[in-house]
Amino acid sequence: MNRAWIISLALTFCVLVAGGIGLYYVIDKVPAQIQAAPVLSDPQVNKSSEEQVPKKTKDIIYESQKLVVQIELEDGSIGSGFLYNEQGDVITNAHVVANNKDVTVMTTESKEMPGEVIGISRDTDVAVVRVPGLKGKQPLPILEEDNVELLDEVLALGSPLGLQNTVTRGEISGLNRHLQIDPFEYDDVYQISAPISPGNSGGPLINSNTGEVIGINSAKIGQETIGFSIPITSVLPMVKQWSEQPMESLPDFPELTSSSSAKGNVTDAEQATYLVQYFYDSINQGDFVTAYSLLGNSRQEETSFEQFRSGYYNTLSVKVDNLVADPKDNKIEVTAFLTAEETKNGEVSIKKYKVTHPVKYENKSLKIFEGSGEELTAESKSE
Repeated sequence: MNRAWIISLALTFCVLVAGGIGLYYVIDKVPAQIQAAPVLSDPQVNKSSEEQVPKKTKDIIYESQKLVVQIELEDGSIGSGFLYNEQGDVITNAHVVANNKDVTVMTTESKEMPGEVIGISRDTDVAVVRVPGLKGKQPLPILEEDNVELLDEVLALGSPLGLQNTVTRGEISGLNRHLQIDPFEYDDVYQISAPISPGNSGGPLINSNTGEVIGINSAKIGQETIGFSIPITSVLPMVKQWSEQPMESLPDFPELTSSSSAKGNVTDAEQATYLVQYFYDSINQGDFVTAYSLLGNSRQEETSFEQFRSGYYNTLSVKVDNLVADPKDNKIEVTAFLTAEETKNGEVSIKKYKVTHPVKYENKSLKIFEGSGEELTAESKSE
C-alpha cells in the first residue's frame, strides 16, 4: 500500500508540474506568438483601417453631386460635366459643347458660372471646359488604372432633361464595346445598365463602392436601357494635355447641331416619357420631394406638397407597365398604364390605372401638368 501511495503521489506531482508548465505557456508564450504572427488580409485592402471600409452609397452620391455640373449653351442645349482638377477644369462630351467656345455652367446650388472650352477632340467624344469659378475646389476622385469588371455596381450622375442631381443605379453589363456615332468612334467602351437619357451626356459614371469616376456617360441605344460610357483611363492623357496646354483654336463640327447634344425639343417623345417614368420611380422609392419638383408651377399652386404626398399614403408600390406619348402642338400627352398596390382597412388591393399627363416646357425644363386618369380593373386580397 505504501508503494502504491508513493507511486500515486509521484504521478500527481508530475501532473501538477506539467499543468504548471502548460499554464505558463498559455499565459506567457501564446499571446506573444499571436502578437508576432503575421495577419492575413485581403490583398486588395489597404493597410489603413479607415480605408478598408468602403463609403456608403448615399454618402458617395451626396459628395459626388456637389462636383457634377449642368452645361448650358446659348441655343438652350443642355449637357453634364464633372470637376476634374483644382484648376476648375470640367470634363464633358465633345458633342455637348461642339461649335461653342463659351458656355454656362450651373452648379447644384443653382449658381451660374461662365466656362470656356479649352480642349475638344474630333475623334473621341470628350472635351474639357475651364470654369474659373470652380478653381480651388477638390475634384472628384479619378480611377487611374482600368480594373473595371463585369457586374461592378455603378452610379450615373447628370442632368437628364435639365433635372439636376439625378442619379441612376446599375451595373457594368459589357466591356470592350465598339460603336460609331458620327463623327465619333467609341472604342472599348463600357456598356451599362444604369438608365441615361438626353442631358446625361458628359456626366460621370462612378463606382458605387469606391466613389471613383470610371467613365464618361456618352450614348444610348434607342429606347432601350442600354447605355455606353467612355473609360476615363482612355482619355486621361488627352485631358491632362489640354489642362496643361489649352488649345489655341477649336475644330468645327458642321455635322453636329444643337439637337445632337442634349435637350432636343418638346416633340421628342423620349424625353417626355422619361420624365413621367422618373416621376413614378420617385414615388415608388418614397422620394416625394423629387416627384413634386417635376410638376408644373400651376399644378404646384393648386396642390401643396403636403396634399400631394398625402395622396399616396395608402400606396404601397406603383409600377409603370407602359408609356405612350402623343405629340400635340406645344406639348406631349404621355399616357401611363400603371399597376398600384394599395392598402385600405387592412386589405391590400392590386389596381390598374390609366393616367394621361400633359408634358411641356416651363422655364427651359420639361414639367408635368394636371392630367386625367381612370381605374381600369381591381383585384383584392386579404392580408
